[in-house]
Amino acid sequence: MKKFTVKAIAVALASVCGSAAFAGAITSPAASSETKYAVESLTNSTDITAPAIVYTMGVARTTAQDFTVILTPSAGSTFTAGSCATALPVVAGGGAAATVSQKRSSSTECAYEVDVTTAFTTATTLTFTGLAYDTHTLATAGNIAGVTIALKDLGETAFIDNTGSLSRNVAISGNALKLVAAADTATKADVNDENGPLFGFVTVGDDVDAVAKATFVVKNNNDGGPWLKPDGATTWDFVNDGTSIAVTVAGNFAGLATNGFLAASAVGPAITATATAAGTTGTFTIATTNVGAAGTDTNVTTTFTSARNTSLNTSRTFGVSAVGDVVTGADVALTGNSAWWVWGANASQLVTPYFTTDSLYLSRFFFLNTSGAAVSYSAQCFAENTVTVTVNSNALPNNGLLNNGQTMLPASSICSFAGSTRGSIIFTVNAPINTVKGSYQAVNPGTGDNVVTPLSRPYNQANTTE
Repeated sequence: MKKFTVKAIAVALASVCGSAAFAGAITSPAASSETKYAVESLTNSTDITAPAIVYTMGVARTTAQDFTVILTPSAGSTFTAGSCATALPVVAGGGAAATVSQKRSSSTECAYEVDVTTAFTTATTLTFTGLAYDTHTLATAGNIAGVTIALKDLGETAFIDNTGSLSRNVAISGNALKLVAAADTATKADVNDENGPLFGFVTVGDDVDAVAKATFVVKNNNDGGPWLKPDGATTWDFVNDGTSIAVTVAGNFAGLATNGFLAASAVGPAITATATAAGTTGTFTIATTNVGAAGTDTNVTTTFTSARNTSLNTSRTFGVSAVGDVVTGADVALTGNSAWWVWGANASQLVTPYFTTDSLYLSRFFFLNTSGAAVSYSAQCFAENTVTVTVNSNALPNNGLLNNGQTMLPASSICSFAGSTRGSIIFTVNAPINTVKGSYQAVNPGTGDNVVTPLSRPYNQANTTE
């Protein structure tokens, strides 16, 4: 038996391993450099044109080594069969030449025969230009379309130039139109509003007295692109390729002034906005003329004007979302932010759903104020039945102040009910919620019953220090 020396084996292995360096490759488009298509410009049946695909030979081919090239689409995609002829490979580089003809064409395959007339080298390339996709999955952002290339002998029984097929993604889709709504937590209801506690807003930033504002951004092909139209060359632009953006602002619009919900773009004409004073939804439409050109961001500002005749309470949350209507593709849902505009207050509120002014009871409220100073308060009472309610605001116990430490307030001295003795109450306190706590006590001296109920915090108030 023939024996091989260690040196001979090493040389043989080096020869085999070294040959892998000469394997053919798809050299264009480069990996992770797919053409970017805007989902707003297409459906899954919109024809798209792939960028030029270049295959570089890995080994030389002589004039006696003719071969076949087969292109197939990635899963979920099909070719436009007629584009197989358009994409007939062009041979170049290394002085090579060939006669190229089409063997087969269908929606799932483009096959070509390459008859070598001047020897190929490792500098020789095959370029496929104009290959088109008839169907794909690019109408969903983030999906891809690709191609697989196989070089085989003329009889298509064995691979050449590689041990198998090579694949490359040539297209990826994404959203060219986006809505970005960064959280705005600056708006505060003002307990010191001159029209009433929490009737207006603290003056800060864009907010002043009766008016609060929040802004979001419309991005017109200005994120991760540029995203292109189906021709693979033209930039998608909402100004030219869109129709409108329907915006919805969801939240509590109670206390809104008549026509108090407004919207304005930094670009173009005025925007008409609609919301009801007691409703939960505000809407408006952004036109193409309200948005800057492709590659820019446009600020859109919404305005809430308070009627200043009722409390806005201490906490509200507004979400914003939108639907973009476009010329070619399907409507596009723009996610926005469900907690976009979050209101707070420079006060806190404490509530009990029941108290009594019946003289049979010793009915009292107790407060613990740890803020270090006396703080003012106001009260809003609600009767059990539809009867007259009087808030004794001109004679609030302790002159409308909660002393530092403990304060006791007789219930009957705060509110009076005509025709009823039972009701609910909301205390609005000019102090952070984490510094004031309260409870309600009802004692029946005749029976000895003694009920103590902690006052609760409505509206999800945070433990804020504002």
